Amino acid sequence: MAASLKSRFGEEVEIKTGRIGQFDVLVDDTVIFSKSEASHLPHEGEIEERFAMLKAGQPLPALEPTNSGPIRRLARKLFG
Repeated sequence: MAASLKSRFGEEVEIKTGRIGQFDVLVDDTVIFSKSEASHLPHEGEIEERFAMLKAGQPLPALEPTNSGPIRRLARKLFG
């Protein structure tokens, strides 16, 4: 991801360690991706697409949780 942002947009990326399980991407204090909001790690190209939208001044669509993770599938089996 860092190399992709550098080659595509010429932007430097700084990676900071957060809490276990945390994966948030911020650009100038604007959250462009949050694993806790989306309930998934970013799909290929998702960060770059959202970054491009931000740079173009377009509003970022809300992050929609997915229900496809193994824990969610197990929870659906157990709890309906």
